[in-house]
Formats: sequence, C-alpha cells, structure tokens
Amino acid sequence: MSTRRVNDEKRLEFAKWAPLLLLLLLGTVPALSQNNCSVAPPTGTCAAPSPVQTWCAGNNPGSTCPGGTSWIGFSTSPPAAGSWTNQFEGLDAASLQHAGVRPRPQPDPNGGVGPTNSSGVGQYLEFSANYVQAFDRQTGNGIFSTKPGSGASPQPLSAMFLPGGSNYCENGSVDGISTYDRIDGVFVAANIFNPGGNSTYYYCIGVSAASGSVPASNLQGSNNQSNWNVYAYYLNPAIPHDSTGHLYFPDYQRFGTWSDGYYVAWDLEDTTRNYDIVGFEVCKLDKTNIIAGLSSNPPVCYTYIPSYVAGPNGTDSSLIHTLLPADFEGSNPVPSSTAGEYFLAQVNPSNPGTNNQCTTAPCTSNQLAFWTWSGFTSGAGPTFINFPSNPYTPGCYDPAHPYNTICVPEPYGGVIDGLGDRLNYRLAYRYLTSGTSGEYLAVAQTVQQNASTQRTGIRYYLIAAGANPFVVQLGEIQDATYHLFASMPSVAMDSNGDIGLTFTVTGNTKRGSAMSYDPSPVFMAISRSGKADPPVLVLSNSGASGQNETDDFWGEYVSVSSDPNDDLTFWAVNEYMKGNQTANCTPKIGSGCTWATRVFRCKKGSGC
Repeated sequence: MSTRRVNDEKRLEFAKWAPLLLLLLLGTVPALSQNNCSVAPPTGTCAAPSPVQTWCAGNNPGSTCPGGTSWIGFSTSPPAAGSWTNQFEGLDAASLQHAGVRPRPQPDPNGGVGPTNSSGVGQYLEFSANYVQAFDRQTGNGIFSTKPGSGASPQPLSAMFLPGGSNYCENGSVDGISTYDRIDGVFVAANIFNPGGNSTYYYCIGVSAASGSVPASNLQGSNNQSNWNVYAYYLNPAIPHDSTGHLYFPDYQRFGTWSDGYYVAWDLEDTTRNYDIVGFEVCKLDKTNIIAGLSSNPPVCYTYIPSYVAGPNGTDSSLIHTLLPADFEGSNPVPSSTAGEYFLAQVNPSNPGTNNQCTTAPCTSNQLAFWTWSGFTSGAGPTFINFPSNPYTPGCYDPAHPYNTICVPEPYGGVIDGLGDRLNYRLAYRYLTSGTSGEYLAVAQTVQQNASTQRTGIRYYLIAAGANPFVVQLGEIQDATYHLFASMPSVAMDSNGDIGLTFTVTGNTKRGSAMSYDPSPVFMAISRSGKADPPVLVLSNSGASGQNETDDFWGEYVSVSSDPNDDLTFWAVNEYMKGNQTANCTPKIGSGCTWATRVFRCKKGSGC
C-alpha cells in the first residue's frame, strides 16, 4: 500500500480496512427519561432557564445591541506573497511567541473553510490555544493583524469582543471553536469564558458580517477591517446546581450549524467530585438576529442528567455525555421532511444490570444515544441505536479507573488523553440526493484494539438520520503492522457521501509499537460504499522520534470540513510536534514550546 515514508528504513502501513456495511437493529422507542425537574439537580430531560444576553454589538446601522453600531471585529492586512500546494503552516507556538504571547500547552486546533470570490479571494479560519487567524486560500498566509495594515499576527479570540465585551469575554477555555456556516455564508467563532477566574461563566460568540459590497464570507473586509456581530450570554442562570448548591462546571463545548439556529452543548461537571461528568446541557441560539446584528431572543436550553446519577446512592457520573449537535455541510438545503436538528452521544459501558461504569473486563458497549431537538422540547430521553454484533471498548478504558482515558503513548514516556469516553467533534450532517437519497450523519470515536497494550484505533459511522435512524456503514481503522496507536478522529462528508477522516498516530516501543513515533496527523478518505483510500501521512517526517517532553492533551478538537467551492475537497487542521520539544509551555516547566498545527486539503481518490 502506497503511503508517505516515515524514514529511509520503515514505511507506515495500516492493516486492511474492513468497513462493515450494516443495517442494524435500532431501539426506536425513546428511553424513559424519568424526569424530575423540580429538584436539585434536575434529573431526566428538563427545560433550563435561559442564559441572559448581557451584551452585544452589531455592524448594522439599525442594531438594537447595547454595544452600539460602531465597528467591531478584527483588523486585517493584505496577505504576504506566497504559494502552497496541499498544506500550509497553521497557528503554532512560535507565531504566538513572536507576537509576545506565552503559548498555552493545549492548542485544540479546529477551523472551517469559506468560498473564494471571482478574484480567488477566500479564507480558512483557525482557532488554536485561544487565538485565531484567517489564512488566505491563495497564499496560505494570515490576514488578521493587530492594527489595520500592520502585517499578519495571531489575534486572541477575546479581541473580537473589545472594548465593550471585555468584562465578559476574557479568560476563555481552551475549547473554543471556529467554523464556516454554509447555510448563511458567515464564519463563526465562539468559546466559554470565565472572567475573573471565579464561578462566573459566559458564552461569547461572533459571526462575520458584510462590509459594504464585501460579503460576510470574505474576512478581508474593507479598509483593512473585518466586520463581526458579537454576543455575550451570562450562563450561570441556565446552569444547574448539585444538591448542596454548587454550580456545575460547563466544559468541552460542541457546536452545530443548522437552518433554524446555532446549537451548542457542553458537559456538566461536578467540581466537588473530581469533575465527574453528571450530564450535559444543550442550547439553541437565535441565529436570525445574530446574523442580522440585532439584539437576540433568549437562548432555549435543556439539561440531561440521568436519575441514577443523583442522590445519596447515585453513581455521580453519567454513562451518556458530550452530546454532539449535527453540523450542516453541503449545497442541498435541509429538507422540509427533516425531523429537526439531530444529536448523538456515546453510551459508555456499564456493569450488567446496573448504571455503574463497567469495572470488570471485558467492558464493551453496543449503543449510541440519539436525540432530535423536538425530543428535548418534549422531555424525551434518548433513542438508542443498537449494534449488538459489533460492540466496542472505548479507547483507553481501564476497568480499575473507568473515568481515566489517558493512555495513548508518546515516545518521551508520557501519555495522551484518548477521549475514548465520547464521540469526537464533529457530527457532520449532509442531505444527499444521489444514490440512496436522504439525511446522513458521520462521526468517529477512539476505540480499544488490543486489551493487553491498550492500543487504540478509530471507529467511524455513517448513519441514516430521521425519525428512525440506523447505521448504514461502520468501519474500524487500526495499525496491525507496526502497532502504532491511532486516536483523536474528526470527519466530514463530501457531496458524494464519501467520508474524509483525520486522526493522530503515535507510538512507543515500550507499549508494543515497532518504533517510537511522535504524535503526527494522518488523513484517510472512505467511499460511501466503504472502500478506503490508503492513509496519508500529512507530514512525512513529523513522526521521527525527537520528542523529549510530554503533552497530556493532543488534538482534542481537530476538524475536517468540505470546500464550498467544489464540495469534494476536504480541508482539515491537526496538531504536530515541530522539532524537539525542549521545554513545555507551562509555568512549572518553563517557557517556550514547539506545538504546531498544519492545515491541509485532500480529496477522495487524489490524496493530499
């Protein structure tokens, strides 16, 4: 199998892929949610109070936002001259250091690609380590700058909310998102912020806006200014408390664009119990007014905390968490026959006959949890998608420590969190009119491939959506040749229904790998019929073991999206190590680190 070389002696080869075409049994009756919404915490599926729009500002002369109608957004500069073929350097620690910033050790890169205009001008927007940059599609160089025309420089996401939003949109989590809304032709960037470092939380979101004749899809803007409409929502009223009055911690946001709103979800974590995940919250934002730059209607929110979690005999942790909202892509609009916005989550293994996390091997699950927005509004529990013939063990699952998913080895000796307890961002949605037409969802997760070494691989799903969803394709990817670990996947679909998939490979000879291998990005394309292209090492030399420090978190929000220009080319961003990491960028170890990201494009049948 042809792939990029690792070094002169060895070539990375993966075992034969065996995607399984399945039509699997589905529990179509929603589970009883056992709602008890008048207690603390509320259990089952419960309506939550709305977050409060505290501040907004819109680039609209008729804006009703308290921030007024003055310009707000990012300064831009013309991109430096350059060219690229299939990849270019994204945000990295070096560029942040050059801008006078101490980089955070966890970048969590993700992004979205917009279209080009008749002159070929367009951008890819990336978020990493709480900074953003818009990269010119022609040159691969950035355009966001500190001052108009001053030259490209990464910008903190919080800069988008200055000056009026500075009291709300500071001290962001590492889990921000950037994406492109193909329905309304705007870029989106958002994060959960914790200003002051106390238990006060805001959700801050911005969408690009037109500037005269320059559409919102062109972040260059006019007069070296990129216009954005920005909003800050006070989350505390919407977040539930535990029985002792402690506010749950909102963590790990996931985002989806849809025709009738923006949907965002976050986990609810109990800070008094080692941040155990008790459930999740999901909200629908007023997309219409946000895009128009007008004061928005209150978000509509629901929480899901299973009844078995709470109380003196509760488990303190939910088997279902980290809900993914469907994220629209494609040129075909959402059909009128849709069942509404879709959501999916992993169901983690439990001891037989209980709702306790599995503590006796083998620990497997054969379910996914599915919701529609109308299910939340009616107080329904999840519908379970079952595949009894194809169970999985979540990646890094340890029966002795079921909440600890950190096991993916690095050459230095450290380990990465494989996030095996959840589906990975994003849940790609597309309405296909060719072949077997209909609404489809694609998603992936990290699963265990070898119990003795905990070697991980990737499992992906293609699901027919609707009121009665079912799995139409299920496949797994593992390295059975060199026994490298694969983890942290993300998927998208092209107009043919083919899947584009990026993930990370890494290895350590002490953990059964044939070679020590630095964490490195890989891309694969898989046809709608299940036939896989050979895996492509995005950076042919990035795996050469030179890493001498450890990063516990790696690529948790990597993303793939389809190109609006041809709807066939995949654009992705992933993390890699740029040379020896002589010092991590934490105060404990010292300054400086060498994480980097790479933006790359690939196409089914053509590689990268």
